[in-house]
Amino acid sequence: MKSMKAGDRCPSAPILPPSRKRVTLEQSYSSPHAVSSPGSRRYRSNKSLLLTRWLASKKSSIDAEENADDTWDPGECMDYGKPPPVEEPHCYSMCMSETSITDDGDGILFVSRDIITGLLAEQMRTIGGRMQLIEDLETGQLDDVENLKNTLKTCKKNEINVLLLYTCYLNRAELLPILHSAGADLNYSEQERGLTGLHLCAYSDCLKGVKYLITNGAIVNYSKIHTPFHYAAFGNSLGVARYFLESGFSQESMQSDESALHAAARSNSQDVLTLLAPNNSSLNRLDSTGLAPIHHAADRGDPSCLSTLLDAGCAVDLPTRKGDTALHLAAEGGCTDNVEILIKNHADVRVKNHRGQTALHLAARSHSLECVEALLRNGSCDPNVDDNDGRTPLHLALGRSVLAYDVTEFLIGWRADVNRADKYGYTPLHVAALNELSQCVDVLIQYGADLSARTKGGTTALSIILRKTPTSLCIFKQRLDASITLHQQSTAAGEMELRIDFHPLLQHKGQGEIGYLGTFVKEGYKEILEHPLCQSFLHLKWQKIRKYYVGRLFFYLMYVVVLTSWVMTALAHNCYNESHGQVDETASLPLCGNSTGLKGFFHRHPEVLEVEWYALVVLTVLEGVRKATGILTYPSVQQFFMQPENIVEWCVILSVFATSFVYTGRTYTWQSHVGAFAVLCGWSNLMLMIGQLPMFGAYVAMFTSVQAQVFKLLLAYACLLVGFTASFCVIFPRSKSFSSPHTGLIKVLVMMTGELDFEELFFPGEEDVGRHVDVGSTSWILLQVSAQLSFVLFLLFVTIVLMNLLVGIAVHDIKGLQKTAGLAKLVRQTKLILFTEMVLNNNAIPFTFRKWMSDHDIDMENRKRVLVVKPLNPLEKRLPKEILKAAYEVAQRNAPIVDDDSISLSQHVTWMKQQNDDSNECEAQSTINQISTGVRANEEGLKVIKAQMLDNNKMLTDILSKITSNKR
Repeated sequence: MKSMKAGDRCPSAPILPPSRKRVTLEQSYSSPHAVSSPGSRRYRSNKSLLLTRWLASKKSSIDAEENADDTWDPGECMDYGKPPPVEEPHCYSMCMSETSITDDGDGILFVSRDIITGLLAEQMRTIGGRMQLIEDLETGQLDDVENLKNTLKTCKKNEINVLLLYTCYLNRAELLPILHSAGADLNYSEQERGLTGLHLCAYSDCLKGVKYLITNGAIVNYSKIHTPFHYAAFGNSLGVARYFLESGFSQESMQSDESALHAAARSNSQDVLTLLAPNNSSLNRLDSTGLAPIHHAADRGDPSCLSTLLDAGCAVDLPTRKGDTALHLAAEGGCTDNVEILIKNHADVRVKNHRGQTALHLAARSHSLECVEALLRNGSCDPNVDDNDGRTPLHLALGRSVLAYDVTEFLIGWRADVNRADKYGYTPLHVAALNELSQCVDVLIQYGADLSARTKGGTTALSIILRKTPTSLCIFKQRLDASITLHQQSTAAGEMELRIDFHPLLQHKGQGEIGYLGTFVKEGYKEILEHPLCQSFLHLKWQKIRKYYVGRLFFYLMYVVVLTSWVMTALAHNCYNESHGQVDETASLPLCGNSTGLKGFFHRHPEVLEVEWYALVVLTVLEGVRKATGILTYPSVQQFFMQPENIVEWCVILSVFATSFVYTGRTYTWQSHVGAFAVLCGWSNLMLMIGQLPMFGAYVAMFTSVQAQVFKLLLAYACLLVGFTASFCVIFPRSKSFSSPHTGLIKVLVMMTGELDFEELFFPGEEDVGRHVDVGSTSWILLQVSAQLSFVLFLLFVTIVLMNLLVGIAVHDIKGLQKTAGLAKLVRQTKLILFTEMVLNNNAIPFTFRKWMSDHDIDMENRKRVLVVKPLNPLEKRLPKEILKAAYEVAQRNAPIVDDDSISLSQHVTWMKQQNDDSNECEAQSTINQISTGVRANEEGLKVIKAQMLDNNKMLTDILSKITSNKR
């Protein structure tokens, strides 16, 4: 076969429609003996898939040796910190272009004219012969008999033997008697493959030379690896092969399981294959590499050879040693004609290899669009069949290749499941994002791929997209835009309708209806919540679910009120002990017994306190059960206790049992302090729970944000405060406030707020003096000076500078929160709805209660997902005005008024994408026109300036000439 021209299309590359920019591959062929069908364009004729792998392995080993000096020692790497966890390594195995039969072709020896020429030249160098002899023989300078005889007289015996081999190779049978008479050994062989003159004559179809060699004693079945019969098959030498067959020579080799039929099949030797295939005993036999002739023919891509074998009765579904059929090999090699021939001959497209992969898997992984099309159209393959790892053809099509988009789009068009996960949890969207295939990510999102899908390791597809292909999220926004459409009513009134389709948000309900938006919040892509579709969904969902959260607030409020009542009456005022006669002799006057109000009532009726306690216990148990079931809504117990509010609530629950009287029949003073902190924690937690409500969230967020900033600032300036505390303790030792360091630090914090107590520190009363002080002494004067100086420094550095700094930071934080108040409100609302919905769907709750509370779902029947509103009607109250206005603007901007209800969401998205592309092209053209106009304007200005400079130059020349003439 002649070499392909540079402009020819590769036979194995898919022929792609011209509607989009497609990438084609080119491949050149060098073997002159490869047989092909002139009318076929889509098969590999010489450099097969096995040969490509073999050459690639050789090249990789050579490159490894050349780059050995460039390797780096891992020991040089710094041991600094702990690296982030590596994503599960098996996820990358699907992204590599691995082959299903990688090691099946390791033992194959390839034969071509270039290889044989190289072997003979190497043999001449090995024996120390002259290369000029081979060149002269090849150029015809030794065709003259007398010239050849004279040359042979000067040659060594080994040189004559090599010349004999090369003469057989060049099909110069007329020169063989002269070489033989000059002493050439007819059974001489080259060292590497054992090629004799008979091998080379058979390869070159030199029947006259073959007969001469056999007649003069050449060994017919001599083989180091292959026999002459094999080389007749390699060279498609029909005349020599027929002679060997008629002479009864063996087609087998003593050194390998490969027969002449195998050799003809893997060399595309159509003529020899047609001669040997009928009634051949090795037709269905595997060679040493585990392949049969049909596998070689299917892999090489010559449909005529494959048809010949099938006509001869070869088993169409014969498996290789690894379980691959001819259909697997043809699909993986991109040989579309062979795939069609095999399907026509009833090849089973459902057969799987040792990896559980069908031919469709391998065609998709090799990105052969035509093979995929043939298997789906003609073979009726299942596009969602999975392999041993649970991966579908769509998974494998998303390898790193420029052709991945076309195969992906075609598979999706044949209803490939875009959300099918493999056994590790990776969906096609994960794989496309990992390989940074932005176009594939776009088309997967366009057809409904789940952005919230998680792997077994917890990695969402959205997190990978945000890191590797963030621009693809524009497609998701376009899907949301396409879900808001305007429609004209067909009634006489003709009022405008706005249809809001929540299908993009409700099609993935694995984590509840709000779980999809919850994933966006968790992964940091919060801006999507500002889309009118998301705002509308959150509004409707909150209307459904707020009653449950408000009920939870009232329950916790009642719980905290009862706890506060118990602590203040039974513990703080010692009512329980006094009512039961448990009064300490060292105690002061009774706090509860002498009262006439509510505390007096508790003293007279101690059973009320016990009822109050048992009511508190019931509420505490209910709260504890609620918190215990809440653990199930978190991925792990550790993550549950990492939340501060959960720790606070459990502290309150445990403190209730710590303040009980049931252990010893009385209460103790330390229980009062525990109760005090429990009440503080309870009311603080209630404040945070109220802050989860959308209307109050901004204020609580301001409080917590300023609180965090104040604590950070105090931590930064703690050394300054400690220094002033120690200084004041030394300067004012007689002051009660600075009598000890801890009270002194508290006093300093109080002084920060402006309560300085100047007179108390510098002009104490007589009772605080304690002893006579010599006012006029030098030490007294120095003490006064140092005290006043320290006080002034504190006033400047702490009270003025530090406090104003705190106020400024607080104001700055509040302004920043106000700027993002809208988005922050949506984020808090999403988190609150997500948590409440997870609690309501908790499996720990009995099914009867969960069914009773199922009215919190928007789409209870899994089919009603469209809200129809009238945006121009002033009586429309189902959505807030600002959300309704934003949705109306999106519908007006992105699409015309829609009257046809049959238009699908994907078609709408495609239309919008085309509109955006056209808009971008218009903007680009407008920018180019503006730049061109500016350049032309500048050119005109430059011409004017150039003309002015020429005039000025001419004027200066005239002036100089006049000055010169005047001097003369």
